[in-house]
Amino acid sequence: MPKETYIARFALIIKRLEQGPATFEQIAKYLDRESDIQDKDYRISKRTLQRDIQHINSQLHIEIANKKKGDNRYYIKDDSEVHEQGQRLLESYQIINAIHAAQDNGEYVFLENRKSKGLEHFYGLLYAIKNKKVLKFNHYKYEDQMLTQRTVHPLALKEAQGRWYLVAVDTKDDKLKTFGLDRMQDIDITKAAIRIKYSYDIKELFKHSFGIINDEHENPQKIRLSFNYEQGQYINNYPLHHSQKIIEENSEEVVFELFMKVSYDFEMELLSYGAEVRVIAPATLRKAMRRHYENALKKTNLT
Repeated sequence: MPKETYIARFALIIKRLEQGPATFEQIAKYLDRESDIQDKDYRISKRTLQRDIQHINSQLHIEIANKKKGDNRYYIKDDSEVHEQGQRLLESYQIINAIHAAQDNGEYVFLENRKSKGLEHFYGLLYAIKNKKVLKFNHYKYEDQMLTQRTVHPLALKEAQGRWYLVAVDTKDDKLKTFGLDRMQDIDITKAAIRIKYSYDIKELFKHSFGIINDEHENPQKIRLSFNYEQGQYINNYPLHHSQKIIEENSEEVVFELFMKVSYDFEMELLSYGAEVRVIAPATLRKAMRRHYENALKKTNLT
């Protein structure tokens, strides 16, 4: 059986259990139906399900347990952080499967031509991070239109809005910075080892950030946004930030509250929703959005 079939079956098992605990018979029935829909063979025996559960745990770090409330139903053990990581990995597998499907069904499935650049550097940079190797590269800065040489201590890779960034300490000034993979050239993974032990908690550093901008002098704050009802449903299913929650909902609007730092990237994201979003708080964000709209009007010579 092809590896993509195994992974697709893992995804279906997880999807079914996310709907609620299920017996083997319920899982098997669900897989039978999906086999007919997708024209694939996802049917399993009890022994195969047990093997799949072990692989899901070891490969995706999503733990499936049994005998909840004294019965023989299977369920996903709740570990939100690990579960989220497993889901992202699973999504990556599913994207690959979707690409394969697109190749076989080009008349019906169309892929986006817009692609992020720089991913060819990913595994080399990951190697440098894991093995604590000093990196040298040329970096192009769009604002200054300049190419500069950098020597850094790489610490992590971070995704933001479809792009990938290297998080590293620049040896020039010992400051933590981010570098877009699409702007890195002539990367040299040196043999020199990083001797300094850094105590940065990268996940915590970006906890309250939107995108890749993380101003350490900016404090997170409560943000309230009102979307019209239809757009609010999209925002609810694809949150702007992990802190997002609904505080009011009716047939006209959905009001969300977030706790995060306000950044230029976040303001640009809000601008993309046009008249479908209204900033309730804070006042500083309302004023910033108003300035953006006023500047846009000036550039179109409508004022």
